[in-house]
Amino acid sequence: MSSQGFLAIFQTLLILLIAVATSYMAYQLYRTSSSRQKNELNKKRLKIYREIVRLLSVISRDGDISRDELLAFRSKTHESGFLFGKDVAEYVEEIYSRSLKLRSSNALLKEQNLPVGEERDKVTVENSKQMIWLADQLPRLKQTFERYLTNHNAKVKDE
Repeated sequence: MSSQGFLAIFQTLLILLIAVATSYMAYQLYRTSSSRQKNELNKKRLKIYREIVRLLSVISRDGDISRDELLAFRSKTHESGFLFGKDVAEYVEEIYSRSLKLRSSNALLKEQNLPVGEERDKVTVENSKQMIWLADQLPRLKQTFERYLTNHNAKVKDE
């Protein structure tokens, strides 16, 4: 075998080795990027979950929710439709809606011009319905969010 033939074989093997190494590095970058995207998605989902827990805890503790807290909840959970399935987006919307009804009924009950009687009883029943439903949601949250937040391959660090 001549030196030119040997050199041609060596160059071919070297090019093949470079191609394999480049492909391996591209694959590793793809895996890292995919893992990072999953981790970021889990962080965003966990923030929404924690915001729901916070709102329900305040309601359970105080029996009411302020307008500012409701607005903060709305702004912090508005991405739920993009980050979760339709089921969770509708669930978050229902929590917001019922919290708003609770706030409204509490405001009516605190007014001085709502006399004792049938109308006040209706408002009290509505208030109780919303309070009971919202209080029952804390234990249900884990079941609702479990399939979205359980990921054995990704580790989510608190911020």
